[in-house]
Amino acid sequence: MESKKAAILLADNFEEVEATVPYDLLNRAGVKTDLISVKNQKTVKGNVGMHYTDLMMMKDTDFDDYDCLIIPGGDGYVVFANDPHVLDLIKEFGTNPNKVLGAICAGASIPGKLGLYDGKNYTCVPGLNGEFGGNYEKVHAVMDGNIVTGISVGGAYQFALDLIKALVSDEKAAEIAASTCWVL
Repeated sequence: MESKKAAILLADNFEEVEATVPYDLLNRAGVKTDLISVKNQKTVKGNVGMHYTDLMMMKDTDFDDYDCLIIPGGDGYVVFANDPHVLDLIKEFGTNPNKVLGAICAGASIPGKLGLYDGKNYTCVPGLNGEFGGNYEKVHAVMDGNIVTGISVGGAYQFALDLIKALVSDEKAAEIAASTCWVL
């Protein structure tokens, strides 16, 4: 079986935990995961000041090669919400049953505004939950079909494990949860 691939979009002031935890756990699960700069910068600075370097450039990325698109939160979500190419990618991944869309915290409000939660269960940071046409759950993470959502930093681990379930298997997610002591 060919290895799955995930793309995590980054823009200045993204929430580090919401990108780093999925990056780490997905790679442990055998999912090749790339960090991609939306603004095509070699370095992006996170919400609390960490610098991520040597990123892939969005302009050079063929998203058809990816099985999963991940949108972290933090103040950088405004960049995603105002970029037509990012919005098109979110719609593509969210409506294609053969792809997985992952969005967490403020980033998870964007698919809601695009109508992708209509008739679905989802979560996002409570302060940005809107009339998204679905069923909001105040839990760490929600998986409904091909869309995985996370509430915020505190839900990043469960969000990442749910992405592994969606991309690989429940068994692999359980293995990663045990090997990283999420489950004791």
